[in-house]
Amino acid sequence: MNTKINKLVMPVAGIISLLSCSNPSDKTVSTVDANHDKVWHYSIIDAMRRGIYEGTHTVEELKNHGDFGLGTFNHLNGELIALDGVIYRIPPSGLVEVAADTLKSPFTSLSFFKAEQKKSIRFSGNFEELQKQILAMLPSKNLPYAIKVEGIWNEITVGGADPIPATDTTALATLMETRPQYNAKMLKGTMVGYFTPSVMSNIDLSPFHFHFISQDKKFAGHLMTGVLKDAEVLISVDEKTGYDVELLNQNQRFKSLEFQNRNGAATY
Repeated sequence: MNTKINKLVMPVAGIISLLSCSNPSDKTVSTVDANHDKVWHYSIIDAMRRGIYEGTHTVEELKNHGDFGLGTFNHLNGELIALDGVIYRIPPSGLVEVAADTLKSPFTSLSFFKAEQKKSIRFSGNFEELQKQILAMLPSKNLPYAIKVEGIWNEITVGGADPIPATDTTALATLMETRPQYNAKMLKGTMVGYFTPSVMSNIDLSPFHFHFISQDKKFAGHLMTGVLKDAEVLISVDEKTGYDVELLNQNQRFKSLEFQNRNGAATY
């Protein structure tokens, strides 16, 4: 998530090819290994911004594309988070459950996580300040990174999603104004997410998109705000070579929409 859609997709495709190209002389890297080192995207965030909330991939199929990541379910039927090969659903009740294999997603970002860089820090500050710490660790601002952050939050707020009718095409930003929110205190858990270069901001939120899940797997959602106080935080970073983007080629509305460039891409 016509003529103008090609303006969106073609530059993205060109950038994807540039980021993911490999050295032809390197015969030791298999195609499978190369694919595992990319971020796989089912649809793009711009499709969700324009009210396209239906895809065809099931949870069972999604597992073939990564063991780590985030997304949502068809018609915003809960938030999605993938960690250690398990895909979880956070329904409007906020009670985390293992997602049924038959559930489908309209937007998912997945990868196979293997940390290349780890850093343990003592940190006091809010979510925005923590993101600045993470940004300083990244070797480049023009490549994607899968990022896992573990620590204890003094306060944390995450967002959920309320299911909508199949015919509802309300813009995502409008729906998120009334999304359910869940709060917790003194909670240990894991941030799961990605750094997306600004040039790729039609694919995902840029610079960061994080979901959170507690260690006991009872609390989770889209990470919105929070505070840590003198917390031991472990930041793990996995640099990716590029993107493998599967567009909604069976969705007639996606095929006919006229997408436009966005000046601001850090929000919905």
